[in-house]
Amino acid sequence: MSQLVNQTVQKIVDTVSQWDGVDTITLMEGEADIYNPYFFLSVDVYFRGLLPETDKRRDLFSYGSVFESSAVNRKDRFLVGEFPVRIEYKDIDRLNAMIHGDLGVATNMADSGTYAFYRLQNCSVIASKSEWLTGVRVEIQNLREDFWAVLRESVQSRMEHFVSDLGAAVMQDDDLFFLVSAAGFARSLCSLLFAVNHEFEPSARYLAEHTQKLPILPGTFRGWFDSFLRRDSSIAREKKFEIAELLARSVISL
Repeated sequence: MSQLVNQTVQKIVDTVSQWDGVDTITLMEGEADIYNPYFFLSVDVYFRGLLPETDKRRDLFSYGSVFESSAVNRKDRFLVGEFPVRIEYKDIDRLNAMIHGDLGVATNMADSGTYAFYRLQNCSVIASKSEWLTGVRVEIQNLREDFWAVLRESVQSRMEHFVSDLGAAVMQDDDLFFLVSAAGFARSLCSLLFAVNHEFEPSARYLAEHTQKLPILPGTFRGWFDSFLRRDSSIAREKKFEIAELLARSVISL
């Protein structure tokens, strides 16, 4: 990271680490080029108890501008100079319950994906008051086989629904429903491949790149997937639906 980025990260750590209940602060190492549109500072704050209220956090981040907060997702966004900052607050007790809970969590991840586990596994720790994250990383690296089996079954069912929706959109000549179904299919197809490979999913902006690098893929996957994602009009919707069926069958057979 550049010196300016390091200084910005340190400001955030100096602010947040003083709050009661904050245990661990992490940073996701993403796009390194600060001029790339994908660049932003992605910080996770793992805590127990209560956080300062939104207005109080706005005051504490007084060195930032354009402050926005989401009460639903527990996220703050603001700018420090020209650097976009996104902070997500994550309740340790809720995470522990999810990790130690029954296999229903795998079913729920068919919708949300395993990105939360990916962040836990791949983040850089920039401040910590305990060994909580170290222990959690060991646990999620050794998830039971039945976790992956339930996740695969749930994601596969979701993918098959999207294939059916694609066919219905073609039959009805419905452009918007086809587009929505195509996006859902592409996402669930990748999620299924990550489940097959027992790996956690990255963020959507890196999903295509990471999917192509998975060790277990159908031999024809890359060519068919590239054709399905092609944005020009050279491939009719009917043909894309056929490609989706081929992709689905090839992944299910793994």
